[in-house]
Amino acid sequence: AAMGAVRACRHPVVAMIKGLCVGGALEIALMCDIRIAGTSSRFGIPVNRLGLVMAYAEIEALIEVVGRSVALEILFEARVFDAAEAKDKGLISRIMPDEEVEAEAWATARRIADGAPLVNRWHKAFANRLAKGTCPANPLTTDEQAEGFACFDTEDFQTGFKAFLDKQKPEFKGK
Repeated sequence: AAMGAVRACRHPVVAMIKGLCVGGALEIALMCDIRIAGTSSRFGIPVNRLGLVMAYAEIEALIEVVGRSVALEILFEARVFDAAEAKDKGLISRIMPDEEVEAEAWATARRIADGAPLVNRWHKAFANRLAKGTCPANPLTTDEQAEGFACFDTEDFQTGFKAFLDKQKPEFKGK
C-alpha cells in the first residue's frame, strides 16, 4: 500500500539512491518519477533466488520504466548490476558522484518546485493516463483532451505568462 501511495502521489517524486538498491528498495524507487543514483550504487531484483514472485503493481512499474524485455531480463537473471548498466537500461535517470547524489536530488526537487505546481500535477496525470494506452478500445475522452487547455484559466498561467513577458523568474503560489 505504501508503494502504491508513492506512485499515486499527485506531486513529482524524486528518488535519491545511495548504495544498494536491490529488491524492495528498487521496487520503491520504481514508484518514483525520477531516480538519481551514485556511481557506486548497485541494482537488481533477485527474488527468484528466494522463491518469491514480484507483485503485479511492481512488475507494471518495472515494465513502464525499462520495457518488457529488459524487465524480464532483470527478473529472470536476478543479477545485481552497477549504476552504469542501470542507466543504460533506463532504470535510473541520472548518475552522480556518490558525494553529490544528495545535493543533486535536492537541486532536482528545487527545479521542479520552481515550476508551476498545477502544470507539474497535470503533466504527471497525463503521463499516467497515456501509459494506460490510447488504443481504439481506450481512447482519450473529449474531457481528457480539453483538460490540456485548462491551464489557461489558472493563476499559474497568468503568473508565468507575465513573468515571461517581463523577462523575470515566475513566483508561483500554492507550493
